Amino acid sequence: MLIQFSVSNFLSFDEKETFSMVAGKGRKNLDRVFNDRKNKLTKCKVIFGANASGKSNLVSAFQFVQQMIVDGLPRGFSNKFFRLDSEKKAVPSEFEIEFLCESKIFIYGFSILLTTGSILNEYLYEYISPSSTRTLFRRDTVSEVFSVGPYFKKANTLSKLKNYGEDSANDQEVLFLSIINQNKGKMFSDFPELQILRNIFEWFADKLNISFPDSILTGYPYFTDTNLDEIADLLNALGTGISELKIVEVPVEVIKNKIPDELYNRIVTNLEKANARIRSELDECPRVMIRSYKEFYTFEIDTTGKITITTIEFSHETKDIFFDLNEESDGTARLLDLIEILFKISNNRIFVIDEIDRCLHPSMTVKIVALFLSMAKMRNTQLIITSHESRLLASEILRNDEICFVSKTGRGTSVINPLEKYQLRADKKVYAALFDGTLDVGPSFNESKLSGLIEQ
Repeated sequence: MLIQFSVSNFLSFDEKETFSMVAGKGRKNLDRVFNDRKNKLTKCKVIFGANASGKSNLVSAFQFVQQMIVDGLPRGFSNKFFRLDSEKKAVPSEFEIEFLCESKIFIYGFSILLTTGSILNEYLYEYISPSSTRTLFRRDTVSEVFSVGPYFKKANTLSKLKNYGEDSANDQEVLFLSIINQNKGKMFSDFPELQILRNIFEWFADKLNISFPDSILTGYPYFTDTNLDEIADLLNALGTGISELKIVEVPVEVIKNKIPDELYNRIVTNLEKANARIRSELDECPRVMIRSYKEFYTFEIDTTGKITITTIEFSHETKDIFFDLNEESDGTARLLDLIEILFKISNNRIFVIDEIDRCLHPSMTVKIVALFLSMAKMRNTQLIITSHESRLLASEILRNDEICFVSKTGRGTSVINPLEKYQLRADKKVYAALFDGTLDVGPSFNESKLSGLIEQ
């Protein structure tokens, strides 16, 4: 689970800003607060703010860290520093994330000079107390120094990790957390104490799910034969008119006309490799799911090497007539992404969703969040969303510590403020404060200039 995330000199964030999931002192809906005695964390955070305040830039900062760890430097990295200050071009951008993994608190961070893509330092600590941490590793590529801390106890583990670290001490292009997880399966078997580095990598790769309005969430991994009725019932209860879902086979020729040969061949090759690798370990068929905004296909290989491609079709009030996903509305396609947060597959995952209300009726947005909050009482799933939907405040379904705002200063820097910082009176409604000027977080209009333009 996420505890907090800090960022500086990235897009509209200048000085260090921290986004926190630490729960406040409020006693409302305590049953949906994660509490393991050491940590009290909210499972939901709704980020409000005016257009261009920096909400999406915060989501981009999450994504940048994930991409750096999993795939390396993302496209367009060199101009993502805070460009409104010319001096920031030569200042490192810093990222730090504190999170729970394997029932322990870890702090991982790195700094990078974005103009050149040069990683300057990187560190991983276990948090013990406010005044104490235990180092796993620390790397300074400028001084070309790599050090291993007291977290690892066994001499052979320390020696192995130090060897890998020293080899990469001057590598400014790739994070060490990425390096140590590239084709190192045997190493983790031979040195089980190092498995924590694999678990932390997988936390970023698999547990953290980030979605923008023009992207998908995770690709429908919850679509299986066993839960189609459950999905159909939920979609029907949400008023979509959908009454039944079924999995149908798609001819190979149809798919080959839709995707490039190179992609098709790569999928088949990967399935064949996976089939050979896991058959001796698991009694299941390897699958690959691919999708675009309104198309979705599952490739599966059986024991004989036969490839089967399937998709989902939907029926509405007339049960004997089925439709493809691309025939459904944009709102239904959006719902199919979002309802994943309500299923068991979402447990122990963090969803960061920008503009959750895109393509949704305001009441639908409120209902989805309300359903998640009910589900949060039973699962350790975190939902972090940006939204303009003020009905989420009017409905009063959120705890105060589940609300925060991103606003912009006069010099164009984004600032993250939790609701508690505004110290509203106990009898003051947040929704009313949003519109009466008590919360100065909405758009700022130049009425005089607007009047003049209208007159012209």
